[in-house]
Amino acid sequence: MTTLEQLFTAALEVRQKAYAPYSKFAVGAALKGTNGKIYTGCNVENVSFPCGTCAEAGAVASMNADACRLIKEIVIVADSQTLITPCGACLQRLAEFSDSKTKIHLANLKGVQKSCTLTELLPMSFAEKGLKK
Repeated sequence: MTTLEQLFTAALEVRQKAYAPYSKFAVGAALKGTNGKIYTGCNVENVSFPCGTCAEAGAVASMNADACRLIKEIVIVADSQTLITPCGACLQRLAEFSDSKTKIHLANLKGVQKSCTLTELLPMSFAEKGLKK
């Protein structure tokens, strides 16, 4: 099984554990860190809508809890006929832990539909250099 197949399978499996009673839109994410490990996350909604978390945020938090700081590639999967992309906040989260080689794979239940880089999805991300005066 290729890494992409492993990530897709892991994202599909963790999507089944999503807590999405309000939107009914379950999302799973699986990423591979540069340490070779796979980390997963699913969306977790809250009745106070801003308190929910996205699948990507969970996977990134899991990776960081293991002291890995760089994403090699990530698969994001949802049951959607249209191509889903990370929300703006998650794009910024991914930007924090990605480099120009990080691949983002967008998938539905049938498989990966598009692969791209973070720069293609977020061409002008806010970065540390923006903090300098």
